[in-house]
Amino acid sequence: MSSGVFFAFGVHNHQPLGNFEHVFEEATQLAYRPFLQVLERFPNIRVSLHFTGILLEWVAGHHPDLVDSLRRMIERGQIEMLTGGYYEPILPMIPDRDKIGQIRKLTKYIRDLLGYDATGMWLAERVWEPQLAKPIAEAGVQYVIVDDAHFKMVGLTDEELLGYYITEEQGYPLAIFPISEKLRYYIPFKLVEDVMDFMKSMTTEQGNRLLVLADDG
Repeated sequence: MSSGVFFAFGVHNHQPLGNFEHVFEEATQLAYRPFLQVLERFPNIRVSLHFTGILLEWVAGHHPDLVDSLRRMIERGQIEMLTGGYYEPILPMIPDRDKIGQIRKLTKYIRDLLGYDATGMWLAERVWEPQLAKPIAEAGVQYVIVDDAHFKMVGLTDEELLGYYITEEQGYPLAIFPISEKLRYYIPFKLVEDVMDFMKSMTTEQGNRLLVLADDG
């Protein structure tokens, strides 16, 4: 039996409300547009993609061709859109009704703009607290991605973080996927060969391990 490992790749894009117009434009031309252009050339590469509502709304108004590109890749099953707080709030700092409202607002905007029902979620600044499971699940989210540090702080090891876990709050279940800190530093700064060697070291004959990378675009 051949060995293998699953790799999940996520990208988060955001500009804060009130940022300068030229900053939106520069980030689009230097980061978001080149990334989407390269991604569209390689349809076998699948990505989970998150745009905050503020940024997605701006892109739709200023660069509709990028929205068309997103639609094409969604339709061919290449992109999974992630929801989240529309204005990128730090969720533990706002009331539950606002958490739910912000998430549902972005989910609806993604559905209206791109025809996609987002069930996964990006956490603003990757801030996680256990009680978030209930309002996030109430907002219609099935899973979130969080830093592996949260898992390690409760005693789990690297070997135990090659998959996902189910948590719950007051009977509301939520899947949580640990983001590999090692990959977050390997992929931008190490040689490709080093990244591949690390991934190969994680393989099993059953191919039942999962490595997650999700980081800023």
